[in-house]
Amino acid sequence: MADRDAIGRALARIPSGLFVLTAGSGEQATGMMASWVQQAGFAPPTVVVAVAKARPIAELIRRERAFCITVLDDATQQLVAHFARGFAPGAPAFAGIASALASNGVRYPSGTVAHLACRLLGEAADWSDHTVFGGEVTGGFGRLDREPRVHRRKNGFSY
Repeated sequence: MADRDAIGRALARIPSGLFVLTAGSGEQATGMMASWVQQAGFAPPTVVVAVAKARPIAELIRRERAFCITVLDDATQQLVAHFARGFAPGAPAFAGIASALASNGVRYPSGTVAHLACRLLGEAADWSDHTVFGGEVTGGFGRLDREPRVHRRKNGFSY
């Protein structure tokens, strides 16, 4: 690799949003912070989200074939801290958090800028330390009176 520090600084300049990725149902419902989310198609409407391979939520997405992405803003800062590290399997991810069920049955934190209910289309896992899940957006809601939060990392090699 040419100059790791220079590459890290350049990667850190790629802006993203801040999101909560949720999956599972009932007591299995869980969530984690995600910053690598992007719309990937129009017909059908699709998004992609990158998840570190060690995260337990990845197996739930595969098994349930569904997930939800919640878009955060500055008014929902408490959700950043709550979901930052993710949760161990079976831990109560939504304790003390206002939530709702998306049209695909996945719980998500409510009162945010937007949410996207997704049906898993596929995944790419062979070329990185993250798995990229692609999903068709089958439902959702967005507010036009609030702006999504923009996030820039300090270093392109870590969160």
